[in-house]
Amino acid sequence: MLRFEDRWKALRFNRLDFDKKYVIDQVLSQTPRSQVLLTRRRGGKRQSVMKLSDPGTFNPQEIECLRAVNHPGIVSYLGHGLTKDRRLWVETEYVDGVPLSAWRGNANSQPAETQGGQGVDTAPTIAIAATTILSRLIEVVQYLHCCGWLHGDLSPQNILISTNQHRVLLVDFERARSIHSAATMPPRKHSLAYASPWEIDGGTTTEACEHYALGKLVSLLLDSLEPRMRIDIKPLLDQATGAKPDLRVAAIRQISQRLGTP
Repeated sequence: MLRFEDRWKALRFNRLDFDKKYVIDQVLSQTPRSQVLLTRRRGGKRQSVMKLSDPGTFNPQEIECLRAVNHPGIVSYLGHGLTKDRRLWVETEYVDGVPLSAWRGNANSQPAETQGGQGVDTAPTIAIAATTILSRLIEVVQYLHCCGWLHGDLSPQNILISTNQHRVLLVDFERARSIHSAATMPPRKHSLAYASPWEIDGGTTTEACEHYALGKLVSLLLDSLEPRMRIDIKPLLDQATGAKPDLRVAAIRQISQRLGTP
C-alpha cells in the first residue's frame, strides 16, 4: 500500500500556462491557499470548475478517487497538473445547480401555485423530488463505497442538485480517502452537524461514519417527504444516526428500499 507521501510523488503532472489558456468567469470560493473558479478555455464556451491550490495543502487521493470512479452522481474529472507558478490545478465538470441546503430552503418557502384562481398544493411535487434526491444520494454513496472510496465530507454543501433536478451530484472530493488507507490518515476537518460521534472524538472517517452522515441528510429532507413515508423511515433514522455503528448499514439499506428506485 502506498504511503501518503508516495501517492503524491506518483501523480503525473501536466504543466499549464493557466492565464493564457483559461478565462475566469467567476470566483466560486477562495481561501488564503486555494481558489475554486468557474472557467472556460479561451475561445470556447464550455465551462468547467478549476481548483487552484498550494500543493502543500492538497490531498493526492482526491485525484486518485476522481479518476477511479465513473458515475452520473459524481462530478467528472477532466484533468490535473501544475501551473507555471507551481500551483496545483484540478479541473472537473461544471453543472448548473444549487447545494442541497439551498434546494431544501427553496422547497420549504415555495408558495402554492395558482391555477384558475385556486391554490394548488405543491407538496406532492416536492415530496416526489425529495424522495428521488435521497434515493439517488444513497445509491451514489453506496457505489463510491463499493469502489473502495470514502467521500470524506458528506454534507449539504457538497451535494449539488442540478437546476432541472435530473442529477444529484457529489462534489468537492478534497477529503476523499481510500477505505483501506483511511485508518492511517489524520482525522478530517468536520462539518459538525454531519460528523459522527466517533469522528468528533478524534476517530478517522469510516463507512459507518458516512452512513451516519447519510442518516442526517435524510433527516434534513424528512419534512418534505410524504407523511406515510416519514412514519416508516423515522425509526430507521434513529438507528442510522444512533450510537451503534453496526446497525447503520442495514438501516440505510432499508431506508433506500422504502424510498424506492428513482
